[in-house]
Amino acid sequence: MRSVGKWVLILLPLAVIAGGIWLLLHVDNQAQQLLHPTSSLYSGYSELPKQVQGLNLEPFAIHGEGDHMIRACLASVHDSSIFGSPRQQVVQERIKDTDLSGLEAADYVLVSADWDHGIRSALPMAEQLATAGLRCVLWEPRGTDQARSYCTRGILECKDVSYLIDELERRSGRKNLIVIGVGRAFGAELMLHAASNEPRLRGIVAIDVPAPLNKVLQRRSLPIWQRELIGWRMKNITGLEPFDFAAVKSVFKLPRERPVLLICSNKETPESESEDTYALYSQLHPEQRQLYILRRKEDPADTDHREIHYTQQGGTRSVKHNVRADLLNDSEAILPAILRWINNVAPGLKEVPVPGQQRINLSGTLQHPASPLESAPGA
Repeated sequence: MRSVGKWVLILLPLAVIAGGIWLLLHVDNQAQQLLHPTSSLYSGYSELPKQVQGLNLEPFAIHGEGDHMIRACLASVHDSSIFGSPRQQVVQERIKDTDLSGLEAADYVLVSADWDHGIRSALPMAEQLATAGLRCVLWEPRGTDQARSYCTRGILECKDVSYLIDELERRSGRKNLIVIGVGRAFGAELMLHAASNEPRLRGIVAIDVPAPLNKVLQRRSLPIWQRELIGWRMKNITGLEPFDFAAVKSVFKLPRERPVLLICSNKETPESESEDTYALYSQLHPEQRQLYILRRKEDPADTDHREIHYTQQGGTRSVKHNVRADLLNDSEAILPAILRWINNVAPGLKEVPVPGQQRINLSGTLQHPASPLESAPGA
């Protein structure tokens, strides 16, 4: 018995230590997954393909934030292409009877999708946008080459946008360019963060904007103590809390005249749900916001929109919102809808707004106040 007790006294502390090490490694692994949103879709490919059907690709490189070299390219319609790529053919058929003469007002469109393969992942959108004659700019947001060893969901990555616009002004020899940002997922967050600080980014299209990381953790049904440990590890790596990774904080800071198109493709995941897009929509100025969602079977055939009653939860408080969403028949209608939106808003983007000026009225108070939920860290 004494021998058994002796071994218990020896093995018990070792088991506790081993369990603690396993827990720390598990928490670190969970945090690293959130901070490294990698995609296997483009694994093994170079960042910039040598040739793309229906497109001219013009590579260039500039020095960005912290003097880091940014690899980028301009994408436009291939002059010798008659029919274009299959994606372009779909868009051509959808827009053949639509007047898109207003697109001429847009000088460039910045296109962003994934963090780890920026150019590759943005090419499908660029192919379709270029169909109507838009000049697209794609770049590597410091994921593939590990120039930043973790992803901040656009908070830090968005700083390179200003350097890209500087280069576009230099190339065109013009100031006051009309530059539109189009982003999906990570790219959507990046564009919203960039627009809150860069007045030269004149309009934003955001597709399937991810949820704040604290909500992502909640939806994974993890115990509270485990979420707290993962949040602690993330802060230890980045200096940011999970609730800091939230596009809604930048949406609230957008100038009220900045037009924003939100699109929800109905792909419900823990990282992005419909309610995340509704939360962003509720913070935008009514005159400059539009939301597209896909039609469902229960939507009447004779209606072109859906009224959504959405309750935004925040701790012990909640706020009710009415959301008006325009309907798209299918996912193939998303890019033609983006083209029509840019066609409508680009001609009106003539003057560069002064950051913050439009947000103050004569009494010195904010004209677009925060929702009571947004003052709470967990909102």
